[in-house]
Amino acid sequence: MHRFIALFRRYNLHFWAIMIAIALWLQVHGQGEGSLSMDVPLQVQGLPADMMIVNDFPEHVRVTIKGLQSRLKELRQQDLTVPLDVSDLTTPGVVERGMQLSSVVLPTGLRIEKVKPERLQLQVDRRVTRSIPVRAHFELPEGWQVTQVSIEPKQVKLTGPDVWLEALREVETTAIRPELKAGPIEAKTGVESPAGKSIRLANLKVEIVVRGVLERLPATDKGEGEGGK
Repeated sequence: MHRFIALFRRYNLHFWAIMIAIALWLQVHGQGEGSLSMDVPLQVQGLPADMMIVNDFPEHVRVTIKGLQSRLKELRQQDLTVPLDVSDLTTPGVVERGMQLSSVVLPTGLRIEKVKPERLQLQVDRRVTRSIPVRAHFELPEGWQVTQVSIEPKQVKLTGPDVWLEALREVETTAIRPELKAGPIEAKTGVESPAGKSIRLANLKVEIVVRGVLERLPATDKGEGEGGK
């Protein structure tokens, strides 16, 4: 009798183990698989403070994820990022870097099938700060000019890639459009950001004061010149 009970318990456990395995299989395979393509933010990590990436690169990459339909639907509400580790970039140059797909955290049952682009080319340079001369930029109609121009401060400090600041000889103020009235003028203005988004003012609150004398040029008699021909 005891032997019969032991056998019953043994096979009973096997039965339930098989039933659980079947239930899990149906849960996984009965829902069906699918794929989902989505734009995922690219997260640059570990860039040294004295280095910067000069060239443009995508803010998002196209990721195709495959797995259970139910999990894919849940994925739409999740925050995903694709990390790009650049902590080893300590010297200027051009490097290629692949996506770190193994670091993307996905729910169980999902996997990354492909990503576009698979690799990125990065141009890296040293971040430097330099003093650059300022030039006043006036927008005036024909027949007007500004003389005796003075600028304070005469230079501003810009932060950006070494290769770009090395070639930068001057920076312009934002456009100055004075009232068309002959005499002394004074304008408070800022500085135009040159060469794209990688160059910034070291002091964002800097104010440029431009002074000068607005003059109207004497009119020329074109008719008299033509008559003397």
